[in-house]
Amino acid sequence: MFGVFSRRAGGSLSQNDLRHAFRGLVQRPGFTAAALLTLGLGIGGNTAVFSIVNALLLRPLPLGEKGERVVTLHSTHPTQAQDFDWDNSEVSFADLEDFARESRALEETAGWVPRNFTLGGEPEVDAARARGGSITPNLFSMLGVSPRLGRPFRPEDAAPPGFESVVILSDGLWRRFGADPAIVGKAVRVNGRSLTVVGVMPERFKFPVRDELWVPYRPATTPHRRDDRFVFAFGTLKPGVTVAQAQEELGTIAARLAEQHPDTNRGWGVRVFAFRDQAVDRSARLLATTLLAAVGLVLLIACANLASLLLARGAARQREMAVRTALGARRSDLVRHLLAESLLLSVVGGALGLGFGRWGLDAVVASFPEELPHWIRLDLDGRVLAFAVLVSLLTALACGLAPALRASQPDVVVDLKEGGRSGDSPRHGRLQRALVVGQIAVCLALLMGASLLIRSFLSLQEAKGGFPEDGLLTLRVYLAGDAYDPIEAKTAFFRRVAERLRSLPGVRAAAATTSIPTDDGGESARAVADGRPVAPGEETGVSVIGVTPGLFETLATPPLEGRDFTEDENAPAGAQVAIVNRGLARRFWPDGGAIGSRIGLVEGGATAWLTVVGIAPEVQYEEFGEESAQSRLNVYVPYGRLGYRTMALLVRTEGPPAAAAMAVRQALRSLDAGLPAFDVRTMSEVRAYTTWEQRFFGQAMGVFAAAALLLACLGVYGLLAHNVSQRAHEMGIRLALGARPEDVVRQIVSEGLRLAGLGVVLGLFLALAVSRMLAGALYGVAATDPWTFLGLAAALVGVVLAASYIPARRAGRTDPMAALRCE
Repeated sequence: MFGVFSRRAGGSLSQNDLRHAFRGLVQRPGFTAAALLTLGLGIGGNTAVFSIVNALLLRPLPLGEKGERVVTLHSTHPTQAQDFDWDNSEVSFADLEDFARESRALEETAGWVPRNFTLGGEPEVDAARARGGSITPNLFSMLGVSPRLGRPFRPEDAAPPGFESVVILSDGLWRRFGADPAIVGKAVRVNGRSLTVVGVMPERFKFPVRDELWVPYRPATTPHRRDDRFVFAFGTLKPGVTVAQAQEELGTIAARLAEQHPDTNRGWGVRVFAFRDQAVDRSARLLATTLLAAVGLVLLIACANLASLLLARGAARQREMAVRTALGARRSDLVRHLLAESLLLSVVGGALGLGFGRWGLDAVVASFPEELPHWIRLDLDGRVLAFAVLVSLLTALACGLAPALRASQPDVVVDLKEGGRSGDSPRHGRLQRALVVGQIAVCLALLMGASLLIRSFLSLQEAKGGFPEDGLLTLRVYLAGDAYDPIEAKTAFFRRVAERLRSLPGVRAAAATTSIPTDDGGESARAVADGRPVAPGEETGVSVIGVTPGLFETLATPPLEGRDFTEDENAPAGAQVAIVNRGLARRFWPDGGAIGSRIGLVEGGATAWLTVVGIAPEVQYEEFGEESAQSRLNVYVPYGRLGYRTMALLVRTEGPPAAAAMAVRQALRSLDAGLPAFDVRTMSEVRAYTTWEQRFFGQAMGVFAAAALLLACLGVYGLLAHNVSQRAHEMGIRLALGARPEDVVRQIVSEGLRLAGLGVVLGLFLALAVSRMLAGALYGVAATDPWTFLGLAAALVGVVLAASYIPARRAGRTDPMAALRCE
């Protein structure tokens, strides 16, 4: 049966090798099933997580033929950046025109202004909200993307907001309109007006993130105001130009503009980012790569477990290997034969892993609270499939190479002796122990990462926003149509809305605001206190929030001093007052006296002076974990001063807020059927929505850490159980000579304790590296808390000891006579 090995030179695996390996695996169904499940889950987890990393960081952007050269431009103010981050500031249209005209690094520039649109709204048709934007007519051509139907915008299409006559639809929105192939040239009702469809974009294209509708843009005023920074700017690098080169050139242009226009541009610079770098922030990159490393380590532990099992099997097959060698088999033949089993396991495990990976991706997508950005596609593309194949091959080598090399060196004379016994050699034992120690070390590092992320998420959940969150319903509304062009019409509408909502059964208070607490930061602005002059560019950064009367009653946070706004002050003519939060009052008026003082909001070269009529408690407006010095300094102004079309409504209810959602929708429809309500959420749902990333990564790390802990315990148990079975004769002799069972138990447990101690020592260094790497993504958690390190280490040692006790107890119950008779 072994003669095949005597006449074949070393080389690649043959069909005979695979056939023999297949038969061997079939004969051991328990071992085979456990190995395949372990590898399938490990490879599947790696495949799913790599698909996420691939979509976020590796896959070419589907932004057209110039996708990888797309950059974003942002206004920055160095002085204010000392207190908070201005990297996400938009640019003015006038500055964007100068960048386009003077830059040699950029091939082209374009602008986008986010907007909400209302579709339908006729009496017999419910209005629907669509995300979209006003874009410069060259945006799509700059990206190198053409509509699938119709044409792109032309320069002559450009119009100020509210005066557009043409529109381009996304593929999804086109299908909502019935997928009419002849829709180009037809009219659709948008914001209460009829616009002519001139194009339909390709499938899945929703630039820059989730837009469904685009209209051409031209500012309403000429010349364009340089201090009106509201345009999200994009550009494409010329071939061969780097982001750093574009940054240097545009920085020079921005400095020149600051000299030419000191009233509006003094201190203002520009930052250039690759589109992917801006769309995927550093925290998301860190968490995604950490997750990939974590699941890779879990697979490594699984491979170590399987390698340990194969080593044990190889030790038990020493007599077989000696027979094969005596019959003429070369070492390379034995290695090939043993590797064939690992290869078969990894190939089948890889196939299972693809199935598990697909299932895992579906579960990941289902956990997202909203539609993914259009350029993120979570699927098993060619790169992911190649990754799965590579992981499977590496797994075969990692699991099988060391056991194959060990088992392929039998001691023919000893192993062929009559009565010779298969057993562990010192080399087998050392390698198995090293694998177990490594598993424990990696497990501790994963437990540390999971602990930090889960505690960070719990801290986010427990963080207080400065107001009672129970009983609060939030939603947004967009005032579409020419009827709401005058600010007076908008303020009158929100006054009617508040009155109507307060009259609903179970509603205690209602108000409108530009920002939902814990979800939206306010409008960035610069402020000064009257009587405390500062140099231009050294003003204090604040967040401006527009509100209607009754906001503080709705939030259940009455002013600490002074009063709320009145309806007369909410009108445009009376909107010359402000309410500041306690933090800003202490900064500007540390000795008191804020009420009645004036605060100035700097707008370009002018300052708008407002009289302070109240001091509000400090409320968290930015998302938890993203707050800054700016977001903590709030200036509330009457809504009539801003006149935004998109506003949030806050409704305080006596019972569960979700139960009032339908009545609130009907109340809005009764006032204007053409205004859809969207983003309807309770405050608890807002908290879940804004923290889902931390929850997802924390849960994923928790699952991987639990899997690592289970595998490490199985590794310890398997090693000690195998040792006990191999040393049954020794245990029998010891017990026959008078050793107590507890002595045997103590010896086995001590061996497990030594393994745990070595693994924990190595793991502490790995855990320290993991904690430092995650420090930037944590909220309210110290990355290097010594009690966390000690607690996890002690818990891991305890679990390993528990895993050691089971085989130790079995060894202590060994029947000496039965063990000696067996030998």
